Amino acid sequence: MARRKQSKRRIGCIRLGIIMVMMLFVLSAVVFGLLVLLTPEPPAPPVPLPAPATEAKAAALYDANRGELLAEKNGVLRIYPASTTKVLTCIIALEEGQDKLNDPAVISDRAIRQDGTNIGLRRDMPISLRELLYGMMLVSGNDSAVAVAETTGGSYDRFVAMMNEKAVAIGAIHSHFANPNGLTDPDHYTSAEDMVKISAYAMKNPEFRDIVKRVTYPMTYMNGIYRDVENRNEFLSSGYPGANGVKTGMTEAAGECLVASAEQDGELLIVSLYDDEKRFEEVKVWLDFGFEMIRRRKAYEEALRREPPVYKFINQLMGKEPHE
Repeated sequence: MARRKQSKRRIGCIRLGIIMVMMLFVLSAVVFGLLVLLTPEPPAPPVPLPAPATEAKAAALYDANRGELLAEKNGVLRIYPASTTKVLTCIIALEEGQDKLNDPAVISDRAIRQDGTNIGLRRDMPISLRELLYGMMLVSGNDSAVAVAETTGGSYDRFVAMMNEKAVAIGAIHSHFANPNGLTDPDHYTSAEDMVKISAYAMKNPEFRDIVKRVTYPMTYMNGIYRDVENRNEFLSSGYPGANGVKTGMTEAAGECLVASAEQDGELLIVSLYDDEKRFEEVKVWLDFGFEMIRRRKAYEEALRREPPVYKFINQLMGKEPHE
């Protein structure tokens, strides 16, 4: 009799336990359901904006800090780079000619005979490689670019090979360079996307930045004589906030070209515009667009960081939280 009572008690306890477990499960399901219903959606990512309109034949906008292309128009179209070529020439000289920067530059007949814009190199007016970089990047001297190339590379042809090697290393896969100054050659071409990548790479070098941000510079020859040279890049003196580079270009084949950079709140953007008569106006529109995109992305990232942990947990369980 006692055993029968104990057995009934045990069965009753088991049933009670099962009921309690079921009630707990139902309660948990109800609570979870309420949490799901009450949990706000995760912050919505910014809506992509269409690239600004431009009269350029090709254009690209690049987030230099993140290595990200933000907008483009015919970004990989083959175009003539004109004097924006000198961006690549300059960064190679700074990197590979570091031990020659204070030495007299080689001034050859080839350099002296260059067509187009020149600074008027003369053998009786020796100038260091470093000072010559200002003549190349500000005045856009084609003679300067050849002297830079021959001084840095040891020979003209070797430097051109270095240009193509460096372009590949940077990731500029739609380019081929045949000279250091950008004079028209069917075998000398690039793309808007390649040039923003090359320029972003160059802007990592502090001395390159110092050169291309100058509106004027007292270019000094080795005999102490100097001449004030002015930067042909009107964007630098346009009043645009954070304007700090990079290079203009113009030939009959290339049209009017511009690679420009600006930095605001530590964010560096690079824009390239090729064959664009309105380059100095349109560059501002493209940069405004880029900085607005960055502001929206930062606001989104901040909203994700501020999302309460419980909301983040529920949204992760429901597959709504974006992958980090």
